Amino acid sequence: MVDRTLVYVIADYGDLHDLAFAEVTQKLHSELEGVDCEVQTFSVPAFDTYATGFALAQTAINSKLGARQKFFVNTAPRKDDLTPRVKNSGEGFVYVKMVNGVEICAVNSGHSLAFVKNAAVEIRRIKCDTDGSQFRSRDIFPIAFGKIVKGDYSILGEDMHDCIPDFPHDVVCYTDGYGNLKCSMDPECLTPVKNKHLILDINGRQSVARAAEGIFGVADGEFCISQGSSGWTYPDGKQVRFTEIVKRGGNAAKAFGKPPGGLPIHWRSIE
Repeated sequence: MVDRTLVYVIADYGDLHDLAFAEVTQKLHSELEGVDCEVQTFSVPAFDTYATGFALAQTAINSKLGARQKFFVNTAPRKDDLTPRVKNSGEGFVYVKMVNGVEICAVNSGHSLAFVKNAAVEIRRIKCDTDGSQFRSRDIFPIAFGKIVKGDYSILGEDMHDCIPDFPHDVVCYTDGYGNLKCSMDPECLTPVKNKHLILDINGRQSVARAAEGIFGVADGEFCISQGSSGWTYPDGKQVRFTEIVKRGGNAAKAFGKPPGGLPIHWRSIE
C-alpha cells in the first residue's frame, strides 16, 4: 500500500506485551478509523526521556516516508511539578512538524523532543486536556492525535520552541538489545587517543576500554569505545554521530549497572 500511513508509538509502558500498549494501540485504531495505517510500538525504559528522545530522533530525522510517517510519543514522568498532582495532571501534548514532512505528537517531558528540535519547522502546543486521567495516552491524547492525522490542525496553539531543552551532550542516551550504550559524545573527541586504552567511569563503575576504529576492533570479552551506527544530519548540514560503549561478546550496560539515560560519561587516558 503506497499511501499507507505508518504510526510509530514510542512509550515507556514496559514490555511490548504490556497491556498498556494493547490498550493504546486499540484506541489509536479507533481514532484513526478511515485512515489506511499501520501502528507499530517501541518500548523505552520507564520515565527515561533521554532514551525516548534518542529513539524518536533516530527514526524520525532519518525517515524517508515524509508525511506518511507519524509518531505518537508518550513518556510522561510528571517531573515538571513535584508537588501533589490535581486530577492526574501532567506535561502538555505538543505537535512537531519536521523538515522532512514527518509529524510528531508527543508529551513535552524532559528531553523527549530535545534531539528533534533542530530538525523541526514547527513546534506548537496541542490544545487538549492535560489532566483528568491517570492514563492520558489512552483516554485523552489519541483523540487529538487522530484529529491531526486526519488534517484537523485547528487544535494547535502557540509556538513551543523555547520550551524544548537543548540537545544533551556527553551522556548515556540509549541502551540497545545487546547492552551497547549509545552516548551523545562526539566521536571526534576520541581521535587523539585512537587505539589507546581509556578508563571509563559511568554510574560509579569503572572499566578499561580501547578507543578503537569500530565496535569490533577489540578482542572478544574486551570493552570498546568507538563511533557507532547511530546519528543523523540536521537541516543546516550539521552531522551528529554517537559514540558507543560495547563489551564485545558481553553486555556493557550490565557491567556499568544498567545506567539510565542522562548519566554522564567520564573518561581519561591511561598514561
